[in-house]
Amino acid sequence: MATQGKSVDFSVLEFDNYNDYISSFATVTDHRYLGNQNTIKTIVQLGYRTTKIPYTAEEYEKRVDLALEAIRPKLAHVGLFSDLLSPTNRDPVLLEFKARELLNLNKILSTIVFTSYIHMDGSEISGYIDLDMSWRNCFREAIKHTDWRGVFQGRSRLKPMPHHLSYSNPRYNVVKYTDSDNYQVMHDHHFGLMFMHRGDHKMISVGGQFNIYSRNAKRSMVYSPKFGYVVFYDHFVRKKV
Repeated sequence: MATQGKSVDFSVLEFDNYNDYISSFATVTDHRYLGNQNTIKTIVQLGYRTTKIPYTAEEYEKRVDLALEAIRPKLAHVGLFSDLLSPTNRDPVLLEFKARELLNLNKILSTIVFTSYIHMDGSEISGYIDLDMSWRNCFREAIKHTDWRGVFQGRSRLKPMPHHLSYSNPRYNVVKYTDSDNYQVMHDHHFGLMFMHRGDHKMISVGGQFNIYSRNAKRSMVYSPKFGYVVFYDHFVRKKV
């Protein structure tokens, strides 16, 4: 399939690779009764699971390059915080932040981060952070913003603050929830704490259990000696905010 004109399909950026892209078209029934991944892949590529024929591997790579190229000019005049990351710094958490910065700032991806740290008084503070809003607050030097320049330069740690999506300090019996620019805090009787994206109204479930909302965000956990375990919830925005 040849690339048609200059049309940009940002949906391809939702996937890590071509196999993940093809697998997204398969149904639960396919996996239950067909079993063989090659058979499933062939059925999908023939267009039996969607109204359009999926991209070939070559076309998929072209679409990814086109989508990435389309979002780069929007921030050409603005330096990214991740540009401050030293080429020799291989901290896994910082590299994950770096991989998400441009996509978040261009509203292609919306990432919620769960992180925690031990305060000097021994209390464990944890919380959920709207990553895009946190970056923008730092750029415009909002009151009590996270020092992302220091984070990427290795001088600071990412610490939950009371104005973030959630903030918890059990030692002092403090729990706070605050809506952000991109998310509204929700509490569901069955699924617990959730966040609704303001742009496309998709619900993000952070409980870890598989449910009807699990497909709305890709959950991944990353560990580094400095940041400990950090959980990323990546939501591919369905329409512009």
